[in-house]
Amino acid sequence: MKRVTVVGPMSVMDRAVKELYGLKAVHITDHSRGDLELDIGSPLERADRLSELLVTVRAISSALGVSGKKELMNGFRAVGMKNLAGLNKAIKRLNLEVNTILADLKEAEEKLKKLGMKKSQLEFVQKLGLGLDAFFDYRSLACFVGTVKDAQKLRKALLVVTDKFELFSAEEKEKSGFIVALFVESGKKAEAAEVLASAGFAEMPLAEVKGLSNPVSTAIEAANKEKSRLEKRIETDGKALARLSVKWNDFLLLSEQLLAVELEKAEAPLRFAVSKSAFVIRGWVPAGEVETLEVTLNKATGERIFVGAEPPHHSEKVPVKLANPKPAKPFEFFMRLYSLPRYDEIDPTVFTFITFPLFFGFILGDVGYGLVTFFLLFWLKEKFPSASRLVNVLIPAAVSSIIFGFLFGEVFGFEAAFGMEFPRLIGRAHAVNEMMIIAVIIGMVHINLGFVLGFLNELHHKGFFKAFSAKLSWIALELSAALAALSFTGKISLPVYVGGVAAAFFAAMITMAEGFRGPIEIPGLLSNFMSYARLAAVGLSSVILAVVVNDLAKEMAGSGIVGMAGAVITLFVGHTINLALGLLGGFLHSLRLHYVEFFTKFFEGGAIPFRPFGSKTQE
Repeated sequence: MKRVTVVGPMSVMDRAVKELYGLKAVHITDHSRGDLELDIGSPLERADRLSELLVTVRAISSALGVSGKKELMNGFRAVGMKNLAGLNKAIKRLNLEVNTILADLKEAEEKLKKLGMKKSQLEFVQKLGLGLDAFFDYRSLACFVGTVKDAQKLRKALLVVTDKFELFSAEEKEKSGFIVALFVESGKKAEAAEVLASAGFAEMPLAEVKGLSNPVSTAIEAANKEKSRLEKRIETDGKALARLSVKWNDFLLLSEQLLAVELEKAEAPLRFAVSKSAFVIRGWVPAGEVETLEVTLNKATGERIFVGAEPPHHSEKVPVKLANPKPAKPFEFFMRLYSLPRYDEIDPTVFTFITFPLFFGFILGDVGYGLVTFFLLFWLKEKFPSASRLVNVLIPAAVSSIIFGFLFGEVFGFEAAFGMEFPRLIGRAHAVNEMMIIAVIIGMVHINLGFVLGFLNELHHKGFFKAFSAKLSWIALELSAALAALSFTGKISLPVYVGGVAAAFFAAMITMAEGFRGPIEIPGLLSNFMSYARLAAVGLSSVILAVVVNDLAKEMAGSGIVGMAGAVITLFVGHTINLALGLLGGFLHSLRLHYVEFFTKFFEGGAIPFRPFGSKTQE
C-alpha cells in the first residue's frame, strides 16, 4: 500500500472524479480543516438534484414493492435515457402517476374504514329495535348507548336513583352481555353515569349515524352497496400499482443504482481539500496500481494532474486489503468479525484456515454427524445466500469432522455395526486421559506458534533483542521449566538448579520487555495450555450423549411395534439435539481458542478496511 496525493486544477476535478470512480483503486482520506490549511470542497452542482431523484426513486420502489437485483451497465443507456435531464422527466412522470393512484387508494381505504364504523353503529341500533330518529341531542334527556354485563341489574340500580328513565336492551350472546340504550332526565345524568360505570358500561359512539333519518335497514343496505363499490375501487388501484411494478421494475432498480453512483461522484469533493483554483486528494492505493492511476488520470485530464506516491510510515494507520490464497479467503470472515491486522502485522487468516477446522473436527469427530453437517451446509448455502460467508467457513470444518470420525471410529456414536467394530486410530470414549494429553499438546504447539509469529511481527520495528525478550523468551521459559521438571524427576542427569536458573533468567527478560504485566502473566500460561483440554472434554460429552441416545433406542426397540416407533423418534430427536450442541460447541470453543489463547500472543489488529472510492454503491 502507498500513500498518494493527487493535485489538479478545479477545471478538471469532475473528470478526475469520474476516472477515480471507474478505477476503484483509491481509498480516499477525508480532508479536515487545518490539514494543509485548505478548505473542504463543496459537492458538485447536480448533487442536490441527484439526491432528490434518488429519494423519489426509492419512495416509488417502496410503494410498488419493487424487488430483485439488476447489474448496472452502460450508465444512462441502461435505463434508456441519454442524460440526467431525461431520467429526471421519466421519474417525475412515473412519480405523478404512482402518487395519483396512491392518493385515490388512500382515500378509498379511509372511506371504507369510516363506513365500517358506520355499519357497526347501524347494526348496534338495529339490535335495539330503535329508529335512527331516536338518537339526536335532547334538551331534557341524556342518552347513553353501549354495552353492560347485566341489563336487569342495571335497571334495578337505576330505580334506586330515579324512575324517570327508559332502558332498551338486547342480549349479545357472542360477547356474554347486553347492548343498551338509556334515556334519562338531564337532572339525573351524573347519577346515571355513576350507575352505568359500576355496571361495567362501555360506550358505543354514534357519531356516524346521528342525523340520519332513513330506516336502519335501508341505511345498512346502502352501506353494504357503498362497501362493495369501495372494495372494487381499492382492488382496481391495487391492480394498477401491480402493473406499474411489473412494467417499471427493472427501470427503478437500475435508476436507483445509477443515481447512487452519480451522487457518490457528485459528493466526492466533500472529501477533498480545495483552494480557489486547485483541489487536493489524499489517500491510499495498492502499490501495484499507482502507475495505472497516474497514467489514467493524466490521459483523462490532458496531463494536468500530479500524482505523488510514497510508502507509509510505521506509525500511520494504513487501510488494509487482505490478500490470502483462495482456499483461505472464507476465513477472512473471522478476521473481520474480530479485527483486521495492521499493515505491518502478520495476517492470521491462513493459520486460522488450518487450525480452526482441525479443532472443530477434533471436537465433533463423528462420520455421521460430519456428513449430515456437510450436506446441511450446502443446502443452507443455496437456500440462504446471505449466510454463505459463514457456511464457507464451516464446510472445511465438516470435512474435518468426517476425517476425525474415521480416526475415532464413530458413526452417530456407534463404534460397531452388525457385530463388527469400526477401524480406528484411537477410541476417545475409552482413552480419556490420552485424549486430554493430546489436546493439551495441541494447545502448547498452537500457543508457541503464536509466540513465534509475535517475534516475527516485532522483529521488523523493535529489533531482535526486544522481539526475543517479549516473545521467544516465553518459549525459552517453557523449555527451562520442562528441563527443571525432568531433572527433578530423574529423567535426565542434570542438576535441578540449571533449569531453575534458566527459567528465572528468561522470566527476568519477559519482565524487562513487558514490565509488571510479565510476571503476572507467567502463571496464566499454564491455564492457557489447559484451556485446550476443552477440545477433548466437549467432544467426549458429545460421544456420551450419543451413546445414551443409542442405548435408550435399543431398549425401546425390543418392546414391539410401538417400541420400534419410539426408538426411531428417540434416535432422530436425540441425535438432532446432540448434533446441534456439537455444532455450537465445536464452533464457539474452536473460535475462542483462536481469539483468546492464540491471537493474544502475537496479534493486535485495529486496522481499517481498504474501501476504494467507487466501492460504496457496490457494497
